[in-house]
Amino acid sequence: IGEVMAGIHRDHGVQLLTEDQVVGFEGSVQVTRAITAKGARIDCDFAVLGIGIEPVVDAVRSSPITLDNGILVDESCRTNVPDVYAAGDVANHLHPVFGRLRVEHYNNAEKQARAAARAMLGDPRPYDDIHSFWSDEYEHKIEYVGYARTWDRIVIRGSQATLQFLAFYLSNGIMKAAFGLNRGGDPEIDADSDLRACQGLIRAQVPVSDAALADDRVDLWSLRR
Repeated sequence: IGEVMAGIHRDHGVQLLTEDQVVGFEGSVQVTRAITAKGARIDCDFAVLGIGIEPVVDAVRSSPITLDNGILVDESCRTNVPDVYAAGDVANHLHPVFGRLRVEHYNNAEKQARAAARAMLGDPRPYDDIHSFWSDEYEHKIEYVGYARTWDRIVIRGSQATLQFLAFYLSNGIMKAAFGLNRGGDPEIDADSDLRACQGLIRAQVPVSDAALADDRVDLWSLRR
């Protein structure tokens, strides 16, 4: 998958430096050069830094609320302090399918906030949204559903050569996540899309065969039955 995406960027004139990292910048008034650990000196007049975020928990740091990479919450967005809830980027959530994780994505903040509100109103059903993420890369559309920390194999449906395929991340025959490049639909709005079907398979945690996943003739929706 990484090689496919790297090829897309190279085709658009991007030079990728792999297995290296930026260790410093040069320039007096503005940046003029980036320096890498392997000694590369890259001329530039601006730099974009993608370094992640840290959850801001100052408001509750001195309180009894348990903190660990954000505010720890249970399946229903409840903290360890009665009647205190957390949702969104700051919430380190105990997900019923994926285990504990903190998601930095706007649609999770929207959905998790609704789950927290339901719990406040007496409906503490677990928040079990199968997370979805997307990106537009030039003319290409990427969609991803689920959350896979580790996997033992990836099964491909479609053609990597034509940049239209689905990739399924499996662990012991259970689907953990699915990736779509120019294929699979938008799981947020396409109710009958392949990636929406994948969300159901991930939630159900049912074993699926590699052959069925790879075969275009097999309806992904049928694998839940």
